[in-house]
Amino acid sequence: MSAAAGAAAAGIEAIEPLRLLPWQRVTWQRVSEIAARDRLAHALLICGPRGSGKQQFARVLAAALFCRARDAAGLPCGQCGDCRQVASGSHPGYMAVSPEEGKRDIAVEAVRGLCERLSMTSHDGRAKVAVIDPADDLNLNGVNALLKTVEEPPPGSHVLLISERPMALRATLRSRCQLLRLPLPPRAEALGWLAQAAGPGVAQTKLDAALDSANGAPLQALQLLRDGGVELQQGWRVLLDGLGAGGDPVGAAAAIGEDQAGPFLRWLFVYVLQLLRNPGRAAVPHHELGRFADELVENLRRLEINAKPQLVLEALLIRWRLLAQRAHS
Repeated sequence: MSAAAGAAAAGIEAIEPLRLLPWQRVTWQRVSEIAARDRLAHALLICGPRGSGKQQFARVLAAALFCRARDAAGLPCGQCGDCRQVASGSHPGYMAVSPEEGKRDIAVEAVRGLCERLSMTSHDGRAKVAVIDPADDLNLNGVNALLKTVEEPPPGSHVLLISERPMALRATLRSRCQLLRLPLPPRAEALGWLAQAAGPGVAQTKLDAALDSANGAPLQALQLLRDGGVELQQGWRVLLDGLGAGGDPVGAAAAIGEDQAGPFLRWLFVYVLQLLRNPGRAAVPHHELGRFADELVENLRRLEINAKPQLVLEALLIRWRLLAQRAHS
């Protein structure tokens, strides 16, 4: 059985590091065909919505570039020394950079170090693979440090950039990458995978609620089920309903808490998008919801640059109460 087929049948094992997720097969086939024609770019921009499995795909691709026992579909065997080392992050030719804990941007020093390692001859003359995750967190200095390596790649090197917002990347970098889009699976396929991954005993209504909250992204839905996010978001929905009935937005903001400001705003954005797609469910006028969705995006950006979470929550919840009360007046 291939790794892809094994992933489909393995339930929770489908998210092991070197297993391709079922809905990624079509994209993998395209990548495999490009690689077979020796047309795989040195810099690949792997993009898709949160929870679509971008990191998973990048690990599988990195392992395939090292594996000596790939199957007929070009997938890594998952068992050889190279595969095991990639899975554990200890392969001498594999490197990855992300923002340091508590930092918003990827440090330019980390990017320079990665480029220096890519320029060195590998110990066995084989591939070198670097993963930048998320590439969205590269600042201008980081992009400039990376550009020369992307423009003049060392032999046998590959840079895999993972992005949720590819159009926000600097055009100078984006234009030099081969784009790989990872779409979300159809709802029926996502629910089938989620039911297997979550294990027995999870009610269908809870699976549906998790996938709705994750905007159709299976991995994000699974995380919600595992960490109690579904119940948390149900509580947030109760708070919103209470505001529509004249509740206290300052008290609601305190109940959400500063540490949950980002997750709450992302959930509220998805909730508003669902209302926009189903106008019959929304008492608030369509144009007002659209404007509020724009405000949520702007305030998520403000949180990223150190806006006060409590003040952001209070302002948005006051605005929501006004919208909800106006709709019912």
